[in-house]
Amino acid sequence: MEVKEVKRLLLYLLLSMLSGTVAAQTFSAKVVDARTGQPLPFASVYGGPGIATITNAEGEFSVSCDSATMLRISYVSYRQQALRAGQMPARIGLATMDIELQEVTVMPIAPLIRKVTKETLRQLQKNRKKKANFFYRQTSFQDSTCYEFAEAFVTGRSAVWLRELNLTNGRYAAIKSDSTQQYSYYTNFYTNSEIEIASGSKDYPKDNALMPLARFYKYFYDVDYEVIRDDSTRLFAIHFKPKRHVRRNILDVTIYVDEQTLHLRKLEGVSRNQVILHTEGAIGKNKLKRWLIPSECAFIVNMTEERGFLEVQSVFASECHQQGEKFVETRSILYNVGDNYMPPGESGKEKKKKKEKGQQMEFYGNLHNTITEQGYDHRFWRNNPVVLRTPLEQQVMELFERDNLFGLFR
Repeated sequence: MEVKEVKRLLLYLLLSMLSGTVAAQTFSAKVVDARTGQPLPFASVYGGPGIATITNAEGEFSVSCDSATMLRISYVSYRQQALRAGQMPARIGLATMDIELQEVTVMPIAPLIRKVTKETLRQLQKNRKKKANFFYRQTSFQDSTCYEFAEAFVTGRSAVWLRELNLTNGRYAAIKSDSTQQYSYYTNFYTNSEIEIASGSKDYPKDNALMPLARFYKYFYDVDYEVIRDDSTRLFAIHFKPKRHVRRNILDVTIYVDEQTLHLRKLEGVSRNQVILHTEGAIGKNKLKRWLIPSECAFIVNMTEERGFLEVQSVFASECHQQGEKFVETRSILYNVGDNYMPPGESGKEKKKKKEKGQQMEFYGNLHNTITEQGYDHRFWRNNPVVLRTPLEQQVMELFERDNLFGLFR
């Protein structure tokens, strides 16, 4: 064999080895509390631009990258871990941060809240025009049976809290029923992702929800806080508990704030005394009844600064109520995908076209009707899970796809 052929063969083998090393693979794991073993839902998994996701409601995630990629697993109030994808165990246990002794961390609460409020509003004003794409998934259950499944991509202003959401593409399905069977669903459940947290007004709002980071918080909230820390980070965990006299829509919430930057890291709590637009009717019928029903909705909001400014990373919402003899629950997850939402096979021109035809989602709007107006695009949704489905969600998804139910719900 000639020297040139030997060199060519060696080069080919080297390139083959390198291509095998960097080839993208799918890596999956479950993130849990290291002490209790309980799953940590909606934890952040970040391996660099275009390599990011969050865990689902059961703490599981799946991400595509090469085996050498360093994945950063983080969950607010827990110690972060960095692991190479190829060396990642099936269960990743995160340890909780330490709580500082109160006598070490004593600080007047009023000045702290004023500083956090000022910085939050400053961040909002500075980045108010910033937008992001979000993946949205909604499931509804009646007596533990999933009867509705919806997924959508939306755009919205993402700095500090979500607002001005617009639908770019969506799909939904519901289990068929006969003419006598009734179903119920929330047409505007996505509004539970728009959790406003701060206000610079001198007076409390007359129509909107009461916000914890505002001048009037003392009248509506009992407040205390604690400090948690690890080797490099110190967080204020500020607890806002509504006072007994409050009968309006209000947040019962814990806000996690970075001590150094005073930036929000996480919100976790319940929206009390709220109402949700409720629609009831028979599938295939146009005679629908709509009304507002009392509701309390649990939520978790995670923040990120991966794109250089403070914005919403993910929002989880869960609401349940009794309807006659039936127990109804609706859950949603909304995840910030930045500009990376185009599934394989779709051109940049098609992506731009979808952005241009986005439709605004009003507070009392109907997500299902808005999706119907756009139509169901099979190509767009092929191989595009974004956030790993739970086993139950996957089972329901396969049922709806097998029976070709997407787009039949109205």
